[in-house]
Amino acid sequence: MIYTCTTNPSLDYYITIPKVELGKDNRSDMEMFEAGGKGVNVSIVLNNFRIPSVALGFLGGFTKDYYLSFISNYPNIQPLFTTIADNTRINLKIMDNEYETGINAKGPHISDAEFNRFRSRVNSVYTDDIFVLSGNIEAEIKDRIVDLIHELCAEGVKVVLDSEQQIIERCLDCKLFAVKLNDRNISKDIIETAKGYIDAGFETVLYSAPHKASYVFTKEKALMCENLKDSLVNVTGSADSMVAGYLYGAIRGADIYERFKYANAASLATCMSNDLGSKEKIEELFDTIEVKEIG
Repeated sequence: MIYTCTTNPSLDYYITIPKVELGKDNRSDMEMFEAGGKGVNVSIVLNNFRIPSVALGFLGGFTKDYYLSFISNYPNIQPLFTTIADNTRINLKIMDNEYETGINAKGPHISDAEFNRFRSRVNSVYTDDIFVLSGNIEAEIKDRIVDLIHELCAEGVKVVLDSEQQIIERCLDCKLFAVKLNDRNISKDIIETAKGYIDAGFETVLYSAPHKASYVFTKEKALMCENLKDSLVNVTGSADSMVAGYLYGAIRGADIYERFKYANAASLATCMSNDLGSKEKIEELFDTIEVKEIG
């Protein structure tokens, strides 16, 4: 089974305004809500592949039920969120003719009792299951999340990490199944950075910059794919789509080339759509992905 974990999900409120004028009242042309969160995005793309997953994390307050109503639209996602007292945050996404501007809320407080309830649910994760931890982690639970990653790796769970640099660095002694990097994780050359993580024991390192190139590194291979610079409608969720595409290839028993092609096709399908990539769009793009071996 695949488990995704988003510790600080959000109800994302999108509004479109022809031109934002600071200091004035602005009237929107369109408004919509979406269930946000990097781990949830991975689950949604897996759902589009018709692959079941369990979504873990924390939800609470008046936004909880509305959030779950969105998740119910995806038949292959089993929500197993831990209820908390505070409200799940609402993030504001303002789109005008030039920019998308995000205003992200801090997020709720998570008590020790609430974290313990969450931790008991993770006990259903077994050896050889896949556990995807995505997004930044609140400071008050960061130490306990790092401990959890160590415990899961020690139990033979295939942990995938797509999070902040501090979390990655504190898990260098774990045998991670995969780590997903972005520009915020790279302080030097991507090849040198990835080699350091592979030497530390990480099985796979993925990296993507939507307008530049994508890379995958294992102990045996280093591959890259040039990304399209034009016709990109939406890069939000493209990194999460890449993780989902890679996992889809992995559970199919595909080799590293095919896994990487699925990862890039899923990322590109999202970039070329107004929503997360569909299975049909991903399969349409799969054969157009050109993979090169480097190093």
